[in-house]
Amino acid sequence: MIGCANLKCKGFCMLKGLAISPGYALGKAYCLKHFQLDNVPARSIGAGEIEAEIARFSYAIQLARDEISQLTRLPQIRNSLEISNIFNAHLTLVDDPDLKKEVVKRIRERQLNVEAVVSGVAKDYSDFFRSLPDPQFQEKAVDVMDIGRRILKNCQDKMHMPGFSDLKEGVIVIAEDLTASDIVSFDTTKVLGLATAEGTATSHAAILARSLGIPALVQVKNLIQVVEQGEFIILDGNTGTLVIKPLNDVVEEYRVAHAAFESRKADYRATLTQPSVTKDDVKIRLCANIGQPQDVDAVITNGADGIGLYRTEFTYLIRRRFPTEDELVDIYWDVVQRLDGAEVVIRTIDLGGDKISHLVGHVGEKNPEMGWRAVRMSLDRLDIFRTQLRAIIRVCARCDHGNVKILFPMISNLGELRRSKTFLGEVRAELASEGIVVENKIPIGAMIEVPSAAILADKIAREVDFLSIGSNDLVQYTLAVDRTNSKVAHLYQPTNPAVLKLLHDVIVAGETRECPVSLCGELAGDGRYTLLLIGLGLRALSMNAIFIPRVKHAILSLSIAEIRPQVMAMLELDTAEEIDTALSKLNAHYGLS
Repeated sequence: MIGCANLKCKGFCMLKGLAISPGYALGKAYCLKHFQLDNVPARSIGAGEIEAEIARFSYAIQLARDEISQLTRLPQIRNSLEISNIFNAHLTLVDDPDLKKEVVKRIRERQLNVEAVVSGVAKDYSDFFRSLPDPQFQEKAVDVMDIGRRILKNCQDKMHMPGFSDLKEGVIVIAEDLTASDIVSFDTTKVLGLATAEGTATSHAAILARSLGIPALVQVKNLIQVVEQGEFIILDGNTGTLVIKPLNDVVEEYRVAHAAFESRKADYRATLTQPSVTKDDVKIRLCANIGQPQDVDAVITNGADGIGLYRTEFTYLIRRRFPTEDELVDIYWDVVQRLDGAEVVIRTIDLGGDKISHLVGHVGEKNPEMGWRAVRMSLDRLDIFRTQLRAIIRVCARCDHGNVKILFPMISNLGELRRSKTFLGEVRAELASEGIVVENKIPIGAMIEVPSAAILADKIAREVDFLSIGSNDLVQYTLAVDRTNSKVAHLYQPTNPAVLKLLHDVIVAGETRECPVSLCGELAGDGRYTLLLIGLGLRALSMNAIFIPRVKHAILSLSIAEIRPQVMAMLELDTAEEIDTALSKLNAHYGLS
């Protein structure tokens, strides 16, 4: 398995990023420069010019709507529900009444040209979404910038969308960030790979890259400063590595790895209709994580067993007021009915006051990640909590299957869990008095994502119906590492012995109490860790739906009886590096990488 350890010892110039679309690309760098919205010149206008500027804005909006509508008719978009939904969301954004009102308001009040106002509004909206902690919501920032550039292009003829019609050979595109519109404008036969300095794993550009099978990295530090136009580079979409000016032997290694990967991709897709069962006949549940109703398309397309984590925060972030109970019922029911009886785990909101200050007022926390968020905020704001729980219970009352489960996030002690359960009981009784009765028991779960919850897993498991491990936060909090901080990101080690010990302890606690345990963090969807997680005892994983085929392929190839002793032996190793080496050897034995 090619990886960072091999390259470091050979002394190459390497950059590290987050791998968001698997595969390998070898070719010349094409450095793409975007028009920056904050460079748009402002020009004062007179009172008599205001209506003309507003008319130019309305015309630009209409053109943008027409352009996006034309994009939705392209074969590569029309033939994919997932990609079609991206551009349908763009149409919704173009017609957003709040955005339109804000542009018109600023033109009138500030008496500035429409280009300056549109760029300012787009940047303000984008900065808000970019500040949110969850990548699922940060994608909205890029979409806003995408729409902003499109509207600006229609206000003036000096801007152009990037194109590659003049390229004679395949390239690896290097950029600060990429939008969905950028990618559909590419000639995909000429784009070998994508690498950006910004971006998230759930961005629409990332979804497009994966759907089109283009290897891609995001969050590559120093990318723009280091990579030069036209130089030969290697992009490793499996390990998140960009190799600059590699030597011939490394190029040959990657050519072999690339050929092997391409042959395996057909095997991944062939697993879609097969049950997820190991060679020794153990069923592994593979569910999907979603953040919005439109994500259900990918859940169905990739053969998920259900939704193991429905993040419900997006509904709160996109509104300037709290969603009503009826609105939440409609949103949740849309998801549940499309799953046709499959499991849907709805997590109550995992937001901090800093992220919905537009709804709850300024909180002023210095460290919001460890502050007033998730179940802590819900228990303090029972009005918010009640509305969401009532909506979930009403959806449960509509179901014949008892397939909807409730998951409480960021539980750190038994007191929080018991108060949450008690309040849920009160809300359920309140609805029963109104004639809304749930015949089946509603399964209740707790997120295990802070060390205290992992340590108390045995006690927590006695009080819930299931446990869900949030590996992203569990790694971060256990190791005290912010992986977005480039100075310490190398210490974010999912295979750190301390992390594996906590994972194993939680799994054992679940087994002892006959309380099912799943894992829903990024580890679940990373095929490099599948053998490790199954060997530790997990029998349910939840991930971004597009990763299910690869993970299922790994599961079909393994025998738990064979891998269990080797994985348990890894718990005795002293460092993450030692564990990574042992895991790489185990993966290689099963033909996985």
